[in-house]
Amino acid sequence: MKHKPHLCDICTAFGLSFLKHSVCILIARLGGSRILLHPHCSLSSLYHEHSRLWRWYFRQVIRQTDGVIALSKEWKSLSNIIPGHPVFYLPNAIDTKPYAEIASQRRSLHPNPNVFHILYLGNLGQSKGSFDLLAAAKLLSEPEIQFVFDLVGNDVSPGEKNQLCKQVQDMGLWGIVSIHPAATGPDKIERFRAADIFVYPSHGEGMPLAVIEAMASGLPVIATNVGGLPDLVSEGINGILVEPGSPKDLSQGILQLARNPKLMETMQKNSTKIALAQYDIEQHINGLIDVYKKTAHVL
Repeated sequence: MKHKPHLCDICTAFGLSFLKHSVCILIARLGGSRILLHPHCSLSSLYHEHSRLWRWYFRQVIRQTDGVIALSKEWKSLSNIIPGHPVFYLPNAIDTKPYAEIASQRRSLHPNPNVFHILYLGNLGQSKGSFDLLAAAKLLSEPEIQFVFDLVGNDVSPGEKNQLCKQVQDMGLWGIVSIHPAATGPDKIERFRAADIFVYPSHGEGMPLAVIEAMASGLPVIATNVGGLPDLVSEGINGILVEPGSPKDLSQGILQLARNPKLMETMQKNSTKIALAQYDIEQHINGLIDVYKKTAHVL
């Protein structure tokens, strides 16, 4: 009886992760498996921003796969880089239920309209725009509004979190900006519950789960216009898109929302609607099964 090939779904990010997983792809190919590559970073950070040699290597690796699962619409342009190679659009997803419960209580959570809690949750460091966020906090000046920033997460590279803490002190931001350890489970839920605005100022991104969690929690999102973030955040609908590396744009986006409660409320509702309609895990499971069937040629 003819042996059916296995199907390998290999998740990867940029840099050393891609190199490591390219070896896994070679081993899987030699073993006769079908291979799906599932990148969790932006196409720019994995391809466009690198040397000609790296781009050549990237193309050779991709050609060894039977398809690529694209988390964001940015990855659809892979069809221009390697014409004819299968690309399956399947965005990230979460269990929206615990976050939707927060969203249903959103309007009654914060009785003081003059205090705005701004949350960032994810890895901390230069590439994530953490230092841009400190600079934005320093720029904010509104006599009748108090802004409180919570940056929650581990550092991208060793020492970056300590640099952030030092910069908070040097910039005189103690009492305005607090830096916390990574949050999981109930602690993470409470972070979203306490926030009014979610900010994600990354310089390069795939499709971060934290942004989907924030949306499901009923938070307006201010994010950079990179990678898969424009897939999640629609300008003026559920948030504001800014250019990476621009503290001024970040601060202006925060002020725009803080000064416009009606816009805030509209974006809160829209964030929840979009997250529940497009990024719930049940839909993702069905979509993933469909991709597996197509790749394995099982109809």
